[in-house]
Amino acid sequence: FTSTRDLIKMWSLVKQNWSRARDPSSGIPTDVTFQVKDEEEFYEVKAHKYFLSLVSPVFKASFFGPLGGSTDTISINAPVEAVKAMINFIYLGETSWEMKSFEEIFEIALLADMYDVVGMMETVKECVDKLPISLGRVVETAHIADKFFFIYDLSELLLSKCTKFLSQVLCSHVLDFSGLFSKSEFASSAAMLHSLVLKVDLPDCSNCDHFPCLHGQLVPHEGWDATAEVGDDGWTLDQDVPCVPPGCLLTDEDGIHWTVFGYQPGLIFFNDESEGDLVIFVRKTTFNTDGNPHLHEGHDRNFVLGDDAVYFDCQKLGEPVKYHLLPDEDAMSF
Repeated sequence: FTSTRDLIKMWSLVKQNWSRARDPSSGIPTDVTFQVKDEEEFYEVKAHKYFLSLVSPVFKASFFGPLGGSTDTISINAPVEAVKAMINFIYLGETSWEMKSFEEIFEIALLADMYDVVGMMETVKECVDKLPISLGRVVETAHIADKFFFIYDLSELLLSKCTKFLSQVLCSHVLDFSGLFSKSEFASSAAMLHSLVLKVDLPDCSNCDHFPCLHGQLVPHEGWDATAEVGDDGWTLDQDVPCVPPGCLLTDEDGIHWTVFGYQPGLIFFNDESEGDLVIFVRKTTFNTDGNPHLHEGHDRNFVLGDDAVYFDCQKLGEPVKYHLLPDEDAMSF
């Protein structure tokens, strides 16, 4: 009886010996050479027919099929590093591809697909799934996926990854797609990515209940939506069309946060200067060390939109300001 521990130890030894087989000192001479043309340079990568045939039906047919047997060289146009990565994978070497670019990974995938190397495409997919995407290179990344469209599953995986990434970004930012790429060759990929993102059912911002999030945008003179129907008490009657709703966090020109707890259109002061303007009732808001908002009782004021420059602000330390933290309507001092 061989224990699992012994099997693991045996496999570890086999793996070490197998990975060393390409070393001339192993005493096992190579019998096939990849003649690699990488752009204008030529390279040679040596291997063993039996090792390659064990993991690839394509190599097996080429070396030992009816038309094989005498093939000692394989000519290939590919990046030499991709060929080396494939050979290292076959010889159970390291597959640390995390530092490679998406294009380099797809070049490896092209060989995995071409030679149908057992388990290699699955490893490539895992690597693509783990590699991070940045906003500055998301269009270029989509371009790479489109360039290798014939590796369908992997191309779709990367496009889906780009779309998901942009969808998450759009939940809190307004993007100009033209600013996401600098090369004209990426324009069609940007348009494709744009169309894919538009098909995603994106959530509204959890604080301003709006898509895209209004963070950093100036609250206009007429409020959020001039067509919203407002009742006598100053609250929006149509709850589906918010009009600077209670709980919305604003920032003034001095960077002070204020939480909205009421508003009223057409409020008339004694000087009559505010007639017809939208007045927002707000309370000063800071954040505790744990990120929770604290509304300061007695620190209330009003913003007359059009006179006061206030901005939507959803970039907070904690969760969105909850309605239950707001003062009761009866407690308003206005």
